[in-house]
Amino acid sequence: MHKHILLGVLLLLVCVSMPARIEHYTQISLAEARELALKQNPEYQSALSALNAAKWSKTNAWAAMLPNLSFSGNLLYMDPATTVNTGSAQMTLNKDQRSMALNLSQPLFMGGKLYQAYKIAEASEELSGLSLKVKSLDLISEVESKYYAVLQLMDAHRISLSEQIQADKNLELAELKQANGLISRADHLRFQATKANKDLAVLQTDTALRLALKDFNNFLGTDSPLMPSPPSLDIDDAEKYAALTAEQIEAFSARAIDIAQSENLGIQSVKKSLELGERALKIAKSNFLPTVMLTGSRQYKENGIDRYEFEPSNQIMLSLSLPLLPQVGNYAAARKALYDTQKQRYEAQAATDGIALGVESAAINLVSSARQLNSAKLALEITQDMYDQLAERFRLNMLSTMELMDAELMLSASKMAYNNAFYNFFKARLSLLKALGTDDYAALNALFQD
Repeated sequence: MHKHILLGVLLLLVCVSMPARIEHYTQISLAEARELALKQNPEYQSALSALNAAKWSKTNAWAAMLPNLSFSGNLLYMDPATTVNTGSAQMTLNKDQRSMALNLSQPLFMGGKLYQAYKIAEASEELSGLSLKVKSLDLISEVESKYYAVLQLMDAHRISLSEQIQADKNLELAELKQANGLISRADHLRFQATKANKDLAVLQTDTALRLALKDFNNFLGTDSPLMPSPPSLDIDDAEKYAALTAEQIEAFSARAIDIAQSENLGIQSVKKSLELGERALKIAKSNFLPTVMLTGSRQYKENGIDRYEFEPSNQIMLSLSLPLLPQVGNYAAARKALYDTQKQRYEAQAATDGIALGVESAAINLVSSARQLNSAKLALEITQDMYDQLAERFRLNMLSTMELMDAELMLSASKMAYNNAFYNFFKARLSLLKALGTDDYAALNALFQD
């Protein structure tokens, strides 16, 4: 709640310092930014199209196992016409003859090729779905990261503005003290230098904020200027992460790895890719097996004498084909598919181990960032209290100029350290969510269950 109020004050200060730019910006929530990024991003739309293509490819593979029925018709014109002997006489047939046929074919056994092709198409569809989810999760993570980056720079700009105001007050007090002979000209120049440095810091954070806002808007792909609206970023969750003991951290990381084994999109993609390789091996082996095909046809032909008088005839054929020679090519293809599958297994194991290590690292980093946030918060409170006391002593001529400036440097560093730690915690939480394969923050609660 305290952070939310500070962010509200930040917006007011930023609007005052940059009225020509900020007043034309429209605030956008994090959820709206997510939705806009998914609509505008061409890579996500490309992945969506790839998924639709994979769905129709699966339907096509399934259709290959169904009966095939076709209709054919022929018109034959012969010049000269065919002459046939009919006993002691000859008969000239019509020059034009027509025929029609219905042909039905049904593959009965193709060595498993059709079934495996269907399962490959099915796995490819699932892989395309995973690719779409990965792209969606990457986009959401990138949006949140840039969203937090703008807010972090807004806070940094607020800090620089407040320090600039304090430097103005200190310079006014120093001028008064110098006029009364309480401080030297050298001390007065130190206050002027500090004021100039604070002015420079305001300019630097202002420029950084401009660039971050530009980057944020470019990523969303919008022409109208948008800026993040300060969300209610609650740091109460940091307490439960920071309070974990060494044993609890180990259990916390282990649960994260267990969840990632089933939910992480990278691991699921690796498994699907391995499945594709194994089915390709089965297709290569099926080249040694026979194929069985059932075909049937019903034909309608003219007899050559009576036009448009068709005589029907039926044919049914069961054909079997068994490859005998040469088999060197089939054997080589099968061996190649075997070693390709073995290669994919090793790569899948290495990728899975790497992802598990990344999940564990993200879990530990979240705990570490929570502890750093608590430490930075405590350090800021202590430093602020110390500075307030020293500033009062300086006002009463009980403190030297150098001691006050040292305290100012410590306070400025503490404010920036807390600001960085604050947003690093949320970024670390986002990284762990991405490693788990979800964008639902409720999934983190499962890591605390016994």
